[in-house]
Amino acid sequence: MAHFADSKGDPRLDDWPDWCWVPMSGAYAVVCPSGVMLPGDPRVEDMARVAALSTWWLTKGVYWIDDDAGAKHVDQAWSRPGVPAEKPLRGERFLNALPQQCVYIALPPQPLEEAGKIPPVLGVFVHLEYDYRGGRPELRLLIDRDGTWDGLAAVPVLLDRPTLLASARELAKPEAFGGVQDEEQREALAELVRLAPFLVWPAVEALIDRELVISGWDLPGEQPQPAVPRATGVPRWKGAPKPARWRVGVTAPRAGLRTI
Repeated sequence: MAHFADSKGDPRLDDWPDWCWVPMSGAYAVVCPSGVMLPGDPRVEDMARVAALSTWWLTKGVYWIDDDAGAKHVDQAWSRPGVPAEKPLRGERFLNALPQQCVYIALPPQPLEEAGKIPPVLGVFVHLEYDYRGGRPELRLLIDRDGTWDGLAAVPVLLDRPTLLASARELAKPEAFGGVQDEEQREALAELVRLAPFLVWPAVEALIDRELVISGWDLPGEQPQPAVPRATGVPRWKGAPKPARWRVGVTAPRAGLRTI
């Protein structure tokens, strides 16, 4: 994927916007070198996983949203309990708003009374995608259900749709999962695609909220920066040596070491 990123700007290839590190067509070439993928091929799901995790590899940022920072966005996400709000998406906001090319947002444990009612979600990888087929921008959510490779479920958000609900309705039709042979599994995937964006959306909104403050978890004086390519070397893009933890809060903490 880093080699694909190096090819950006090559006049022999189709270009893509700067806000997307590498389009998912690059991930397709990684997981399916032959270029032939038949319906039901399990590698279809691997494409989204490779696209998100290789982009996250650049910075390896893990973000925690403080309760008070996410509270207002929780209230705005639902019109009433269990019913998503029909709120304008304004997708252009996201194109240059993520603090890094891909982030992982760690979510708090579900209350016991809600466990079993909604799909379990440990966290979500978030990055931007440029779809060559229609030139449309997407916010890609890779839902982490259980900390395993197979537990990573891709849920795109179509940023050219008027609302998050409109995007979810378009993508959540069971027939959209024609590659999945089992009818019950298709229904389950459709339900996940319908619900998952709303479960994680308050955290996503908090992450790009300019009124909130992102600071280092261990060194509060630090702020996250996107990865940049090296001036020399092949490939020019290099992954972060280790994960970095970040806090999203209402106020900036006092600079210094955090004790936990």
